Amino acid sequence: MKKTLILAFALTILTAFSGKTVLAQTKEDAGNAFNAALELSKTDMAGAVVKMQDVIKMCTMVGKDADTLKMKCTTVLPVWQYNVGNNFLKEKKYDQALPAFEKSNEFAIAYADENIKGKSEDQLEKLYTNKGNTLLKAEKADSAILFFDKALKLEPEYSKALYARGQAYKKKGDNVKMQENMDLAIASASKVNDTLTVKAAKNAIAISLYSEGKTAFTKKSYSDAVTKLNGALSYEYKNKELYYLLATSNNNLKKFDEAIETANLGIAMEEQTPDKLARFYYEIAKAYEGKKDVGNACTNYKKSAVGTFKASADYQMKTVLKCQ
Repeated sequence: MKKTLILAFALTILTAFSGKTVLAQTKEDAGNAFNAALELSKTDMAGAVVKMQDVIKMCTMVGKDADTLKMKCTTVLPVWQYNVGNNFLKEKKYDQALPAFEKSNEFAIAYADENIKGKSEDQLEKLYTNKGNTLLKAEKADSAILFFDKALKLEPEYSKALYARGQAYKKKGDNVKMQENMDLAIASASKVNDTLTVKAAKNAIAISLYSEGKTAFTKKSYSDAVTKLNGALSYEYKNKELYYLLATSNNNLKKFDEAIETANLGIAMEEQTPDKLARFYYEIAKAYEGKKDVGNACTNYKKSAVGTFKASADYQMKTVLKCQ
């Protein structure tokens, strides 16, 4: 019995001693692995990141005794991973840089590194938008939108992503969502004085509205045409054809003062020759005729009596108004 107790006691001591030895060796191994990762980082940053993750695992197995070393690892790891992404950027390997910065962002969140988190997200906003634009050029609008959404999840007011997403919706034929995104791009770009994006977004909306206005005019939907064409004007889009369509539409809606105003604005943009100006003077004459102002109607019909408008203008002057 005594021999059995002595043997059991001896085994307990041996096991405890052996456990401390293993623990010491594991902690020492973790330290050596940490130093090896530091050395590797001088020549192979990506490889060093992998090694440092292994060190963190070793420290976790060791437990509390390795907490200080583990903290050093978690401080270094997000920075190193960010540098991996930066190296890809320098080499213009954007498809490889993107997942690298996603990883540095993950590490930064896991180990509470706000500095690297902010830097990683800044890079990701640009890379997601760049990837989306590449897909958009390849006529893959739906896939492009997914990447623009990722960029905007990180920064909802990133004007370049908003503008690009607007272009993607335009490709899909969704003019409502196109305008929504372009309006958001204008608002956000204006805050940082990004005049190029503001101008491009306004132009995109205006061209779309102008096109819709022309279509409505062709269908004789004059009220809709006026709404769309005035919408284009509100985004600083002006051309002589727009003013002509607007003047004609207003006349058809019996909005004579508006017809006169827009026709005169068209005249200011038109080539100053009688045949080019005739169509505008004809609309002005019709508006004055609608207002029962015979004198001004006759004056403008005379100016419009050129080329294709001559027969109609002559008829109005001689038969309808009996101009002197």
